[in-house]
Amino acid sequence: MYGVLLRRLTRSGLRKGMAGSTPWLVVGIVAGGLRLIQRIARHDEEILYRTAVKAGDVFEIVTLPKR
Repeated sequence: MYGVLLRRLTRSGLRKGMAGSTPWLVVGIVAGGLRLIQRIARHDEEILYRTAVKAGDVFEIVTLPKR
């Protein structure tokens, strides 16, 4: 929801701002900056396998060092 609002504000703000409205240009730049910060700060983990763990199950987790 928050992402959709920022995307709309970015697009509308830049479109109307390039047409000559300074306040809309500022809104577009600020919203675009927030979207960029949100994208940079995101920590997406890659999920390789997912299952329910039941009592008595045994599993092993192996990780590789980051390159």
